[in-house]
Amino acid sequence: MSPPASPRASDRRQAGLIRRLAVLLLAVACAAPLAMNVACPDLWGHVLYGQEWIGSGRLPRTATHTFTAVGQPWVNHELLAERLLAGGFRVGGVVGMQAAKVALGMAMLLLMASAARRHATAPIVTWSVLLTVANALEGFFPIRPQLLSFLYCSLLLWLLDRSVASRDSSASHEAIDWRPLLGVPPLMAVWANSHGGFAFGLLLLAAVLGGRLIESLIQRREGVWWAAAGSAAVLMASVSATLINPYGWRLHAWLGESLAAPRPEITEWDAPTVGNPVFAPFVVLLVLTLVSLLASERRRDWTQVAVLAVVAWQAAEHLRHIALFAILCGFWLPPHTQSAGRRVVRWFAGRRTLRYPWPGAEATPLLRRVAVAGLAGLVALQATIVGERLRELPVYRSHWPVDAVQWMADHRVGGDVLVCFNWAQYAMAALAPDIRVAVDGRFRTCYPQAVIDRHFDFLLADGQPRYRAEGSGPIDRRRTLREDRPDYVLLDRRYPAPVHQMQRLASEPRSAWALLYQDALAQLWGRRPVVDDPASDRYVPPERRFVSDHYSMTAVNWPGAPRRGAAFAGEPTGRVAKNAVSGASADTPNTNG
Repeated sequence: MSPPASPRASDRRQAGLIRRLAVLLLAVACAAPLAMNVACPDLWGHVLYGQEWIGSGRLPRTATHTFTAVGQPWVNHELLAERLLAGGFRVGGVVGMQAAKVALGMAMLLLMASAARRHATAPIVTWSVLLTVANALEGFFPIRPQLLSFLYCSLLLWLLDRSVASRDSSASHEAIDWRPLLGVPPLMAVWANSHGGFAFGLLLLAAVLGGRLIESLIQRREGVWWAAAGSAAVLMASVSATLINPYGWRLHAWLGESLAAPRPEITEWDAPTVGNPVFAPFVVLLVLTLVSLLASERRRDWTQVAVLAVVAWQAAEHLRHIALFAILCGFWLPPHTQSAGRRVVRWFAGRRTLRYPWPGAEATPLLRRVAVAGLAGLVALQATIVGERLRELPVYRSHWPVDAVQWMADHRVGGDVLVCFNWAQYAMAALAPDIRVAVDGRFRTCYPQAVIDRHFDFLLADGQPRYRAEGSGPIDRRRTLREDRPDYVLLDRRYPAPVHQMQRLASEPRSAWALLYQDALAQLWGRRPVVDDPASDRYVPPERRFVSDHYSMTAVNWPGAPRRGAAFAGEPTGRVAKNAVSGASADTPNTNG
């Protein structure tokens, strides 16, 4: 057989351009899931708390904006994140926050690509794996403080990877480069002030360093005790660095107590199930991990395998850990995926010499030009999709009480409001300082368990997953109304238990509650002594009350504040987003009856 013809220089250039465009297409495709524009229920609160801290120059030590936990210590484990969110919103608005979020996600992927390149992984393989990782991260990438934990976890893994001076399929000895590990304690200090996920960072650091030492002891490598001393020093310095926070060791004590108590009321702590948007990407990534590790011809790092197995198990138990599993896969999987892929190619080729040893050699110049144009067009299309997602952060009226909150602002509703858990920070931010809420997304950072139990006794139906303290007594659906005595109750009608409870109370003789506002999504109830007395400044005459089953699929751009716009200084009020369904404008309907 005659040897294959040597390609011309122009052909090689075209083939190289095709490969680079393919990698660019994969990279831009990774940005699309990271640009998911869904509003997190807690984002309103994070921005509001950050704004208030910046404005006052003083860190609140007790719970704010609540009437059920007045004077309760507030351990805020997301301080730096909230300052960044508040500052980012002030400077860049929604577009700036969205762009910063995508930049953060792409920085994570670039750290993964850097580690893969260090292990001689082809870019096309690396970014194919990272596309799978990005899709697994999509459901966990709304704007929220957890994103900083994801970034810091990526930085920690990158530093750990750089600290191994030699790791390839033929290495028999691994020298530790201690210089990258000098960056770990400062990283942990920043992490501890940004988000409580630093606890996972410490566990991951201990697992990786401990696993390397165990492997060194088994293989009886030289200098193992010096390595043990150095690893212990890095770990101790990192733990000590996390104590540099406004609460000191109390942050760690609170975190341990909080994590020890189950959180079945919060869906992120549920197990992934079929039909959940994150289920399929998790399964795909899990299958890719198993195939890559089983078929790889590279020497496996058994510490990495063990950590992956534990985190995969936790991800199968709790949705929120899928993101951590994806990040680990992004750093540790690409070299094994490449090795497994080469093994599969050899198996199909039967070890025969390929006729065309370089990609694109068999294509005609016209086909290569078509491929270049097609790939460039696809890159532009993906970039357009990402750009469209960055423009808006829609607050849908079918999911958030936009019209109910506007009605409350129009009628100057003020006082203590019992708001269902997911809406509390939106209502708080939109109507502060006129209202205080019963319970919000800060959860155990500032609310006693007894207050949380009263709230979920009212909100959840029998049989829904719950955790209750033993001292809370039997379930009493009216207890929060009696003991906390809210002036108003703002309900999500998708929760049938509290809706039925309020309807039963309203039907009783001399009922204390009156329905003030209703649409297809929300109900607002008020205490009759407050809203029925013409002498009260909060009196609502019958003709001003609005009760219907009005339903709207339109949306306003975040923050979706009412027209008075007091809570979010610097953001134009009344901004209108396009209807995601029909493209019609999303003006607030007349809710004055």
